[in-house]
Amino acid sequence: MQSFYDYIVIGAGIAGIKAAETIRKFDISGKILMINAEDRMPYKRTSISKRLSAGFQKEELALKPDEWFVQQTIEMVFGEVTQILLPTKQITIDNQVIRWNKLVLCVGSKPVEIDSDHNKSAGIFYFRNAADVDIIRSQINRNDEIVVIGGGVQGIELTEQMLLLGNKVSLIHHDNFLMNRYFDGFMSDHLHNLLTENGVKVFLKTKVKTILKTDNQGFTIETDQNIPVHCDKIIVSIGTRPDIDLAKLAGLKTNKGILVDLFLLTSHPDVYAAGDVAEHPDGLVTGLWHAAEKQGVIAGANAAGQNMQFENTIFRLKLNAFNQYYFSVNPKISDPDSESMVIRKDEKYYRFFFNENCLQGALMMNDKDNAKSLEEAVRMLRNRKEVSEAFS
Repeated sequence: MQSFYDYIVIGAGIAGIKAAETIRKFDISGKILMINAEDRMPYKRTSISKRLSAGFQKEELALKPDEWFVQQTIEMVFGEVTQILLPTKQITIDNQVIRWNKLVLCVGSKPVEIDSDHNKSAGIFYFRNAADVDIIRSQINRNDEIVVIGGGVQGIELTEQMLLLGNKVSLIHHDNFLMNRYFDGFMSDHLHNLLTENGVKVFLKTKVKTILKTDNQGFTIETDQNIPVHCDKIIVSIGTRPDIDLAKLAGLKTNKGILVDLFLLTSHPDVYAAGDVAEHPDGLVTGLWHAAEKQGVIAGANAAGQNMQFENTIFRLKLNAFNQYYFSVNPKISDPDSESMVIRKDEKYYRFFFNENCLQGALMMNDKDNAKSLEEAVRMLRNRKEVSEAFS
C-alpha cells in the first residue's frame, strides 16, 4: 500500500465494486484503493445461501476476475480498517496510516442477533457471508435437527439447503405470513404448504423468548407460544442492520445507517456511503442487491466529480425454492390507495397493483420467463388493459 490514494473504497461487495468501477470510468488516472475485509475476492453474496449444500470454491462466485483489477489499476488489499480520521483525511489499516482525498464507505450490514445469553454459543450460526458457509458446512452433520429462525428469503433458502444436506428442519417466523414484506397471503400460503409438504415444521406468529443449552449439547428454544422447540443446531436469519460502527466512531452523522443526501454524500464533504450501510433522506435503508449496485455507481461517479442523484426506483426480489419461482417487484400489499387485479393460469399466479390505472407493483409465481417483462411493465406504469393483454 502507498501512503496516499485519490480514492479509497472501504468494502468489496457489489456497492464497493461498482463505486471503484465508476470512479475509474470518470477518472482514468486517479489512484484507487479498495479494502476487502473478507477472506476472498469480491463475490456474488446473493448466491451463497442457494449454494450451501453443494458448496463452492473461493473463486467460484467472483464478481470480477483477478485480471480485471489489474486492467483497471484498482489496488485490492485484504484487511480491516480500524479508524477513520476525518480532520486529517486518514484511515488506519493493519497499523498503517493512509491518506485519502475521497472516501467511499460500502461496509454493508451485520446480522441481527437473537436476544439470549447463549446467542453466540457453539452450534448457533449467523449467516451473512461466504465464510459462514464454510463454518456451517463443517459443523452441521447429516440427520441433525436444525431450527432456522427467520422466514425471509434467506431463511427460506437456508431451510431448503438444510433439507438437501439430509437434516430435519423447523422454521420459526415472527409474522403471520412467510416472506411478509414481499408476498401477499396467497403466495405466503403457497410457500408455507410447500415447506410442510417437504417435512418442515413451520411455526408462525412465534417469537423466540430464550435459548437454553441441553445436556446433550443441543438446545431448547422457548417461544412466546409456550411451545418448546428442541434441536441440535440453530441458524439465525432475522435480518441485518447497517454496520455503522466505524462511521459513528469517526464522527459521521448516523441513525439506522450512515446518513446521506440525494448524492450519497455523508455529513463530511469528501465522504460518500453506498449500499446496505446508507440511510437516505426519507429514512430508507434499501438492503437489496440491485439497490446497492445502483448506489455504488452514483457514489463512485460523485466522488469522481460528477453530480448524479439517487432516485429510489423499483427493485425486485426473487425466490427459487423447491422448484418453484416467486417474484416480487415493488408490491403495494398494504397500500390503501392501491387497487389489485389477480390473474391465475395453471400453476402461474399474478397480482398487479394499480393506482389511477397505472401499474405500481406486482407479484408473480411460476412464470420466470416473463419476469423481466413484468418488471418493465411496472417501470413503465402500464395501464390495466395493457397489463391484462400482456399477461392473461
